[in-house]
Amino acid sequence: MWQPSKSYQESLSFANLVLQWGVQNFSEFPWRLKRSPYEVLIAEVLLKRTTATAAARVYQSFLDKYPSLQHIASAPEEELVRALSNVGLQHQRARSIKRLASWLLSKHRGAVPDNLKDLMEVPGLGDYSATAILSFGYGVQIAVLDTNVERILLRVFENALPPRPSQRILREVAQFLLPKVRHRDYNYGLLDLGRLICRYADPRCGECPLTSLCDFYSKSAGELSSRIVRESKASYASRLREIRRSRGLSQRRLAEIANVSKLTIIRIETGKTSPRQETLQKLGKALQVCPSELSG
Repeated sequence: MWQPSKSYQESLSFANLVLQWGVQNFSEFPWRLKRSPYEVLIAEVLLKRTTATAAARVYQSFLDKYPSLQHIASAPEEELVRALSNVGLQHQRARSIKRLASWLLSKHRGAVPDNLKDLMEVPGLGDYSATAILSFGYGVQIAVLDTNVERILLRVFENALPPRPSQRILREVAQFLLPKVRHRDYNYGLLDLGRLICRYADPRCGECPLTSLCDFYSKSAGELSSRIVRESKASYASRLREIRRSRGLSQRRLAEIANVSKLTIIRIETGKTSPRQETLQKLGKALQVCPSELSG
């Protein structure tokens, strides 16, 4: 079993920092408001090889039309193709989801399995989708590991991990760090952190809550720090200006609504400063956007 080189307290801090950041920057995709295993299963099928934006366009209408696996299995494939036309790869996706529904009806009487072994046998589901269904659909205490989460673990625990660690080791790391309570919120937070902040190219280290624990950041802080600060300021400047104008607000009016000074708005929009977390929360609330959206 993998053990971190960092102290146990630091490992607890990892989960707490992810949870705190995740609550403040939660991405409200429609499938995240659902809790049934079937609804999570449909989200996972729709999200394969496409963007969250594309999947969101058809998610609710698909559920409304096909509220169960029985409805999918009995539907003509061409009808499924039309229902999936806005998400892309509709012919391939229609065949896959119809096969999946028929298989579950045959093997599990139309129920979505509640254990990893059975879920891994379902055609079209992989390790990530299986754990997502268990975590988000059944509330099972299991780590969800996609490429974004893997990247976070590889960077934060770079010094403790072997070169090119296996999937088994990464899963042990992920499971070790998983908190005993609020593990579903933690999984969502980690997914969002990898997607929005700890990106493959141009990671936003200056906005990451894990820098105090991160081996990658410690190693590269010197060369990254000045560039990150410049890029962070420029990103906030352009996004705040863009969103403010799209709302038809003047700098003065936004300052009034957000209860911050007009000078603060001016300094952010001219790239002279990056907003503090408290200011970011106020601006996000005033503009009715997630605070993370203000950084582009």
